[in-house]
Amino acid sequence: MEHIAVVVLAVEVVVMVSARVGTERRHWAHARGRGPAPQPREDLTFVPAALYGIAAAAMAVGALTTSVEPTPAALATVAMFGVLLPAFTANAVLRLCMRGGRRALGPGLRGLAATVAATGGLVSVGLI
Repeated sequence: MEHIAVVVLAVEVVVMVSARVGTERRHWAHARGRGPAPQPREDLTFVPAALYGIAAAAMAVGALTTSVEPTPAALATVAMFGVLLPAFTANAVLRLCMRGGRRALGPGLRGLAATVAATGGLVSVGLI
């Protein structure tokens, strides 16, 4: 399980970096006069609270089913890798799918983001 968790962590980082690069490219294109103005809340750190909740719930289920000992180090690891990174990654997936567009998020994209957050939260328990 630990190997799978490390692979998922690496994939999360690649997705977040890809979304960040795309966001920066749109900002630079706008600054050079070749693109529309970026959305005001396009930053990857503006994550909807629901994604944090989904990641935390999935992480809690994973921790309960594998009987993780609640030490301070384990709780800090779970908070970082089980809640923050999956929620940031789910938001990055939304940003990548929208490509800076102003269209509304459909249920399919919201479901994809929720799946990413839940999967990241659940698998992160393998890092403990």
